[in-house]
Amino acid sequence: MNKNLCFKLKNLKSKFIEYIRFNIVGISNFLVSQMFYFILYLGFKMNYLISYTVVSVISITASYFLNSKFTFKNNQLSLKKFLLTFLVYIFEYALNMGVILFIVEFLGISEVFAPMLAPVISTIPVFFLMKLVINNPKLK
Repeated sequence: MNKNLCFKLKNLKSKFIEYIRFNIVGISNFLVSQMFYFILYLGFKMNYLISYTVVSVISITASYFLNSKFTFKNNQLSLKKFLLTFLVYIFEYALNMGVILFIVEFLGISEVFAPMLAPVISTIPVFFLMKLVINNPKLK
C-alpha cells in the first residue's frame, strides 16, 4: 500500500474517531440538558421556550469545555474561542428553535419531545464549526 493512501486512511480514521467523540459529548450533554429541561418545564411549569433557552446557555458552556478537552484534544482554552463557541451554538439554537416551532406548531408533536428531535438537523454543521473554532491556531 502506498504511503499516501495509508496517510489518507489514517487521517480519515482520526476524523471519524473525532466525530464519534463529538457525538458522545453531544449525546451526554443532550441527555443532561433534557433532564434540566424536564425539571424546568414540567417541575417548575416554566414556558417551554424559556426552559429551552436556559438549558441551552448551560449546555453551550459545557460543550465548549468538553469538546475542547475530550473531542479535539485541545488544551488551549481562550475567551475568544469560548465566545465564538456561543456564536456557533447561537446558530444551532436558531436552527433548533425553528425546528422545534415547526414540530410543535405544524406537526402537532408535544413540546416535551420536540427538543429531542431538533438536534438531528444541527449535529453535522455544528461539528465542523466547533472544529474550526477550537482548532484555529489564530484564536488565542
